[in-house]
Amino acid sequence: MKKSLFKLLSLVMVLCMLFSVMQISATAAVKTYKITNPYASVTSLLANEDNHYKTNLHTHSTYSDAYIDLNAMVKEHYNQNFDILAMADHGVIGKPWNEQPTLIPLYQYNHVMLNEQSHLSDEEFEGILNGTYKDDHTRRTVENGMECVTGAIEANMLVAQKNHINGYFMNDDRTEGILGDEGDFDTMLGMIEDAGGISHINHPGDWLGSANGELVYDEDGNVMLTPNGDEMTKGYQIATDPRNVQFFAKSLRKYKSCLGIEVYNSFDRPTSKDRVLWDELLKVTIPEGRNVWGFANNDAHGYYDVDTAFMDFVLPEYSPENLRSAMENGAFFAVSRYEAGERIATEDAYPTVTCIIVDDDADTITIIGKNTDQIKWIADGVTLQTDTVSTNGVVASTIKLADYSDEISCYVRAELNGKGGTTLTQAFVCDDGHMDEIATKGPYNPAPVDAVALIRSILKFLLRTITGFVK
Repeated sequence: MKKSLFKLLSLVMVLCMLFSVMQISATAAVKTYKITNPYASVTSLLANEDNHYKTNLHTHSTYSDAYIDLNAMVKEHYNQNFDILAMADHGVIGKPWNEQPTLIPLYQYNHVMLNEQSHLSDEEFEGILNGTYKDDHTRRTVENGMECVTGAIEANMLVAQKNHINGYFMNDDRTEGILGDEGDFDTMLGMIEDAGGISHINHPGDWLGSANGELVYDEDGNVMLTPNGDEMTKGYQIATDPRNVQFFAKSLRKYKSCLGIEVYNSFDRPTSKDRVLWDELLKVTIPEGRNVWGFANNDAHGYYDVDTAFMDFVLPEYSPENLRSAMENGAFFAVSRYEAGERIATEDAYPTVTCIIVDDDADTITIIGKNTDQIKWIADGVTLQTDTVSTNGVVASTIKLADYSDEISCYVRAELNGKGGTTLTQAFVCDDGHMDEIATKGPYNPAPVDAVALIRSILKFLLRTITGFVK
């Protein structure tokens, strides 16, 4: 009897010990994160409206292939309250707006079509810089001037499939006038880096063809769904194809001066899946220690393009050095008035982040935004949490990473929506100590342009032979 009782008590003790061990193991399995905040250096500036700069860094004129001249393009951005503007014509390095850019023979068809090529007078230039310029058409409502960013270019100026790259802050003109080769990003990325510059890849979906809206069906004839619950299209499959993702990841690995990709471009028609591609790139590159910044530009060729996409830079004050630092560190937000070609916004103020609080001990990130009625948290392309409690257009949202530990691979980012458009944050890196285990590399697509490349090479040879001016 005593032996039986002893055995029973022993069994109970063993079970209790096992249960305790299981509880300890379960507790130990709860993830904790090291959060990297791309806005850490400007957190104290977010609440001050004067530190937010409405910015466009990808703009064209009749000095390349736009429909309006540099004079009119600069004034239209000034009228629409931009604070910072870079002219990045195809194959033409931007100069101060009161100077004539290099005249590339390729773009002199604009003269034949009676499109004027003109720049600002010295007086107009000074007035725009200091905010005093006025004429009969001036609509600017802010008092500050508009800053001129020089040294920008859209490289690979004559490629049929638009593998375009924007370069900035180069110390020479080696990239100017170069036609480029189909499907080749790396040559120009390398040239920009060697010239001391920085870059980003423009409208990658335009090159991939990922705007394809044809629905994808399963074997039973049902429309397939994305992990976010949307109807799957061929464009989504293209943007998430590991070969395509690795194609761009390869260039980002090779050239640290290439800071990211445009996630919004102009009306967002051929680029509607570039946020999908961005999320896929973040999953691949962040575990390797490489964030990818999301840029937004209007790629303006005419008046109607100007109020489409742009960026909100957070700077202590404007200087070329501060702008470059913010580009390199991700201290800016991507803003769009359009989604897949549809206007999603009024002309009201766009959503603006006024506060970011990162609590590493509690594993939480809090964002406060104004001019917004919704904040979404996204990881791996999937919306994790949506907060809509708004007080006079102000929304405060906190994400607790532990609540979504099974759905967060290595980052989260936020999306703010309001009457004035959509604003995206950069990715917050969320490191649970297992980055090495999820880092992935794989095959990538070669440039799928063999036939076009042949035609392109012939055209390039003819242009070089006939003009003698194109590099």
